[in-house]
Amino acid sequence: MMRIAVILNPVADRGRAAEKAEAISQGLRARGVSFSLFRTEAPGHATELALKARKEGFSVVAAAGGDGTVNEVAQALMDTGVALGVLPIGSGNDFSRALGIPKALPQALEVLCRGTVKKVDVGKVITEDPQGRFFFNCFGAGIDGQIALDYKRMRYLRGELGYLWAAVLELFRFRGVQARVEAEGFSYEGRVVLLPLQNGPFAGGGFQLAPGARPDDGFLDMVVVDDRSIPRRIPVLKSLRNGTYSRLPGIRRVRVKRVRIELERPLPAHLDGEILPEGVTRLQVEAIPGALKVVA
Repeated sequence: MMRIAVILNPVADRGRAAEKAEAISQGLRARGVSFSLFRTEAPGHATELALKARKEGFSVVAAAGGDGTVNEVAQALMDTGVALGVLPIGSGNDFSRALGIPKALPQALEVLCRGTVKKVDVGKVITEDPQGRFFFNCFGAGIDGQIALDYKRMRYLRGELGYLWAAVLELFRFRGVQARVEAEGFSYEGRVVLLPLQNGPFAGGGFQLAPGARPDDGFLDMVVVDDRSIPRRIPVLKSLRNGTYSRLPGIRRVRVKRVRIELERPLPAHLDGEILPEGVTRLQVEAIPGALKVVA
């Protein structure tokens, strides 16, 4: 019999996620599922709870929150027989979009209880720490890293509107950076404003940075956007919002399995919207095929 551990981040979506605990419990009881619900108490706690749930024999560990909660829970489930479930009740929810999990809680619960287990890829970032850090939807160290940092500092705006406001701010104040990029069959050296690596199509609460990207194809989708004047950045922002940037000059999209990046100055970097403690200048990013089981 399937046993589900639900790890709820009560501060997700500015604390509104805490209000969903009873609805989650009622929905699982109504579906006759054996489950336990745990609440996180601090950053990193979701990983600890997921490790504990794995050891206690739960067959599925569900992250109830946003992409940051998913990232923490999934860290404990890679290369195991335990599948990740997602209840998207956070602000961004880009990973659940990539998997086709509905935003509405009743439908998301149905997927959790009746969905199919499949394998998806994982991204690994190696900087100064040789063990590396993992991401499951997206990594960024250009303007998107700065946008993620701005978003974390916001007090009121959340979700898609918050990311959009942060993007507009950085449209005017972010300074492009000289970058060197090396991947199999691709080499680039120039001044960039955006350099994300995507496992799924979406980032930043619905920006379509890699339309059609699949988290189970063994590749990461890298988008390299040349720096440009502020007036010329405006159409880029719009095209990245709706995924139509392929017709604009100075934008390249490449599918990679491994890439090395060098930046002239340290930049804020994010993994699934979670900010790394220090800026990055030299890094390697690679895809790890099929390293995570998910229910979708």
